[in-house]
Amino acid sequence: MSSTASTRIPSTLYPLSPSTLDEEPVQEKALGGEKSFRLERRSERHHSGPLNIYRSISWILGFRDKYSLLNGFVWGGALVGFCLARSVTMNPTPAKISAQLVPGEWFWFQEPMYKYNLFIHIYLTTLGGLGAPLQFFPAMRRRAVVLHRLNGYGVLFCLIVGNICGSIIARRTIGGELNVQSGYYLLGIMVVVSGILGFYYVKKDTRQHRKWMLRMVSYFAAVITARVCMLAACEIITDIGTYFSIWRCDEIINLLPDPNAVQSSFPQCVGVNTASVWAAVHASTRDGPLHKASAVRATMGMALWIATFLHIVGVEYYIHKTEAANQVRLGFALEPLDFVEDSMTSY
Repeated sequence: MSSTASTRIPSTLYPLSPSTLDEEPVQEKALGGEKSFRLERRSERHHSGPLNIYRSISWILGFRDKYSLLNGFVWGGALVGFCLARSVTMNPTPAKISAQLVPGEWFWFQEPMYKYNLFIHIYLTTLGGLGAPLQFFPAMRRRAVVLHRLNGYGVLFCLIVGNICGSIIARRTIGGELNVQSGYYLLGIMVVVSGILGFYYVKKDTRQHRKWMLRMVSYFAAVITARVCMLAACEIITDIGTYFSIWRCDEIINLLPDPNAVQSSFPQCVGVNTASVWAAVHASTRDGPLHKASAVRATMGMALWIATFLHIVGVEYYIHKTEAANQVRLGFALEPLDFVEDSMTSY
């Protein structure tokens, strides 16, 4: 093996310090035709205090690119924030959880088959969502490999099982509209398949493992984007004022216990078998819970499909742009691909 390969220090094990984050390698041609590199400063200007703090934190966490910490803070923070915000639904008291769901959902979820799967879904996906961002900290992968593995197995278990249970309750989620069902089923399949493939490649191909784990977490987080799209769409269709969703009469009566209100607004639901008659409910966020829930039903399916498309495109673009960050296993450490290739071909 040549001296060049044997003396090379992998940057993944010894990441750049904050003082060298603004330096970049410049190729030089030395005597004898061999190539060497030197560090050249991009700028000699002094950085402000907040920027120095940002660069120091980025270095401590093991990030090499200057925007990696920002990406982790924005997208990982959104996932953690959403999980913490939805953790209030972990209270199994019917009065508590029904108040946190979309009005009318508890009408179906109180049935045993849906109720048990709902709580399994809530608990496991909340825990998995809180643990997933930790897997993408380079410092954890380098300095706490055992913790990275244990947390990774826990995240895989939580997200795979949690999404299977979530797919079961999708039959009645937000009224069980067909476009909502299909959106949740597709996301569930994508998360589960990505998690299984990520587990399969964990010791076979670290590069593929990273890609499938990124896909799994991105697909799982699509529900956050869907909620944002849904909230915006609800306000839009409220302003338009001509959108409706279809409700079964017993669902309507569940949210309108006053017989006079049912008689005046939904006379077709009076004196009939309420489980076999449907009525159109106006979608509006400016009226009562029934009409607000109708707005959610009218928009959630569209929001899910838009969010799924955005997350598929987004994660594939990110994987493509960060291909150089993919690493392969060399002994007990992760090394850049070019380091391994140089080591294998040098003699």
